[in-house]
Amino acid sequence: MKKKWLKLSLLLTLPLIVGLACQITNPLSRFFNQSTEELTEIIPTETPAALATEPVLTEDLVETLEPATGEEQDLRMAEKDFWYQEDGIVYLAFYFENPNTDILFEDIDYTVYLYDASGNEIQTDASYIRYLFPASTFGVSDNVYLDDENAVVDSISIEWTYVSGAAEGFINPFTAQDLTYWENDGSPSVTGKIVNSLADTYIDVLANVICLDSAGQIVGSGYTNINFVPGSDYMGFASLVNVFGEVSTVEVYPTFTYSSYYYEGEDFWSEIAILDDNFFLDEYGYILGGLTVQNNIDTPLSNSVAYITFYDEADAITAVATYTIEMLLPGDTVGIAPWASTPPDGALTTTYDVLVLPGDYEDDYELTDNPFVVNSAEITGDYANYVTVNFTNGYSKQASEVNVNVLLYDTDGYIIGGGYSWQTDPIPAGGTSEIELWVDYDQTVDVGSIEAWVYPNGWTEFE
Repeated sequence: MKKKWLKLSLLLTLPLIVGLACQITNPLSRFFNQSTEELTEIIPTETPAALATEPVLTEDLVETLEPATGEEQDLRMAEKDFWYQEDGIVYLAFYFENPNTDILFEDIDYTVYLYDASGNEIQTDASYIRYLFPASTFGVSDNVYLDDENAVVDSISIEWTYVSGAAEGFINPFTAQDLTYWENDGSPSVTGKIVNSLADTYIDVLANVICLDSAGQIVGSGYTNINFVPGSDYMGFASLVNVFGEVSTVEVYPTFTYSSYYYEGEDFWSEIAILDDNFFLDEYGYILGGLTVQNNIDTPLSNSVAYITFYDEADAITAVATYTIEMLLPGDTVGIAPWASTPPDGALTTTYDVLVLPGDYEDDYELTDNPFVVNSAEITGDYANYVTVNFTNGYSKQASEVNVNVLLYDTDGYIIGGGYSWQTDPIPAGGTSEIELWVDYDQTVDVGSIEAWVYPNGWTEFE
């Protein structure tokens, strides 16, 4: 896995990480930024020339299920389960099991019934699982928010329905590896890697987390959604967990959702380029920084996703960051400063990697060039924590709203932070507008320059 060393704030004095940048080659085809200011040699990756094929819906992964042959065993719930009420929230975790070796369970709809001490039903809560694969166990983590916060739950029951059919070789390509439980001073979390055994890149993957004590009893749980997992590779995750006992081991159960789809092959990665990136720890241990990306094709891309994974010196994942670029016009560039999860207490975050998944093609989009021109961007606010951006709409139509992104650079040209917002007031054709947005950056160093980008978002209308 390719990684870059984090650059540190001048006030942060931690060993082993002092502003060097280095990358290691991975035989798997991933595309990360290759900085022009590296201090060590970088082995370039090969960039495919072909463009991506359209994404394929998860429903296309399995043809219509044929009736199962032979004796089929029912879906069952394991005897080991867990629930705990804290104020108006009920936290629960349990396992579903598929004992069949060649039967796929699909569209599992389950309902949780909550009762008081008299056996009266307090509330119900319905949810679902997309697939339960043959000869597998799936851990479920769920939270029920009570309509009556003062209600006291005495017992629960769970009922479910599902569809079954022949699996025909359809398998779960996801496994979890390198799991770490972080106590984190009362805000526990679990980090790790979701590994994809297939060559295609999958979008919107769910990961349920189950926490167990030394006796193997469930004492807590959590869940998170991973934006995408590259083919024949992995993606890092960080999930908060609700824990009500001592944690000895953790389990993670990744799977498809109803929103999952996939991209075939790997050629599409070249549609977006990472031009520059820099992330570092500030004096308080928070992650700051940003990156710039460019649309390399002649078609607008919507909802491209940047994903950054952070590691400690032992290669354990400490944090993640993600950002969705709603619209990136042909040849256009945008800078982003995504919010990163806070590394756990005691974690020495040292390296990171960056990957940007190109979004959907917008073949019939009204614009092919970005008409918004930035006139100025300057630091404002009582504590120099805002940037005011002045820009002009160069298009012949009024724009209903736009996104505004900002990156700040030090005097050596390194990204030291930024921010983003949106202008909701209409901008007339040829009109000039101004917006003040909050920025998070390293204020212990001198700002050398500020760059701003104005571009349409998913709600922008032109009239």
